[in-house]
This record gives sequence, C-alpha cells and structure tokens, in this order.
Amino acid sequence: MEYVLKDSIGYRINRLANNINTQLNKLLLKYDIGIEQRAILEIIKFEPHVNQTMIAQLLGKDKTTISRSLNALEKKGLLCRSEFLHDKRSNTIRLTSKAETILVNSLEEIKELRQRVHGSLTEQETLLLFTSLNKITQAL
Repeated sequence: MEYVLKDSIGYRINRLANNINTQLNKLLLKYDIGIEQRAILEIIKFEPHVNQTMIAQLLGKDKTTISRSLNALEKKGLLCRSEFLHDKRSNTIRLTSKAETILVNSLEEIKELRQRVHGSLTEQETLLLFTSLNKITQAL
C-alpha cells in the first residue's frame, strides 16, 4: 500500500479549513465566542425570520449541534428566543446589544484575516479555486 495522504484533496482542504478556523478562533478568544458561534450571530443578524433549522442548513450542521450552540449563546447573554403565540414549536431568535457589539468590534479583525487569505491568490486563482471546489462538491 502506498502512502498518499499528502496527495489527497480532502486532506489538504481539511488542513486548510482547520488552519483558517484556528486563526479565527484565536481572534475571537477575547470575545468569549468561537467562529461557529460568531457565524450563528451573523446569520441571525442578516437573515430575516431565521430559525434553528435554517441556521443548521446554512452551516451544514445538524439541528442538535445548533441547538447546543444557541443555548450556549443564550447563556452568554448574546441572544434571546421567544415563542410565537400561535405556535409553541416555533420561536424568534434575536441578538442582544452585547452580541451586536461583539459583531461590530470583531469585524475588522475578521476582515483582515479574510483579506490575508483572499489576498494570497489572484482574482483568477480565486475564481479557479471556487470553480474547482464547486465541481468537487457536485461530484459528491
């Protein structure tokens, strides 16, 4: 059997994703949130009438994982959930002012890291990368 891990596309994509997430999580330590929690806050801010199922779909996670994250964010005072009067199974999710502040204060640092990642490629290389990633996704 030949050792081919370093030549695996999945391995390289996973390593890159882990590296990016590690860097983002380091930036967010001072805000007491992780990158997935920040992504959830951002989704709640910009997606009207978002619910747990929609968040799970957008992040490619299961509803149980998102439920745990929402509970943690609620305990940290970063979001509020309230049930609809006509349907106890549904609820609205909204950010607190504390969450809004974290999103604003962390934005420049997040932008800088994203720019470092995007800036390492030319526009053509970025387009080629996105096209290639889409092809791989469709092949699966």
